[in-house]
Amino acid sequence: MSLPELFAGSLATTRLNPTGADQRLRLVSCRLERGPVATSRVSVEFEGPAEAQRIVCQQEGSACPGGDLRLAALATLHAISQATGGALTFELIGVKPVRAFDTTVMMLAVFARLGGTVTRIVGAAIVEDDQLVATARAALHASNRLSSPLLDQLPSVA
Repeated sequence: MSLPELFAGSLATTRLNPTGADQRLRLVSCRLERGPVATSRVSVEFEGPAEAQRIVCQQEGSACPGGDLRLAALATLHAISQATGGALTFELIGVKPVRAFDTTVMMLAVFARLGGTVTRIVGAAIVEDDQLVATARAALHASNRLSSPLLDQLPSVA
């Protein structure tokens, strides 16, 4: 079996974004608020994809370590769906911290729906200081390949 030779000019790529940069959401903050009667509220704030655009999403639910991670994942996935104009939607399968290679890694599994097609995706992020921030980053890592082309298609706000 032989592989084709690839030269610099032999591959054509089509970019939907005229600037050539992939559009992505950037995590600004992730906050946890404890409420009365064992409830939690997680708020995530993102910047982008358009300049000076802010997306803030919240999820409320039961106050427990696993529940807080789930709320952070749901809020992040909702923000991504909102940023894509609802073209990309998600169903969270689960989120879990895993110990690997002497560090903690946040793992996230999701069903992503895009144009009638359902795809199972996973994301991971190293837990540095905050498990909620790692959960939001894992959700972004899982969805970037699907969401970036959709964000490229959105008109930019000048």
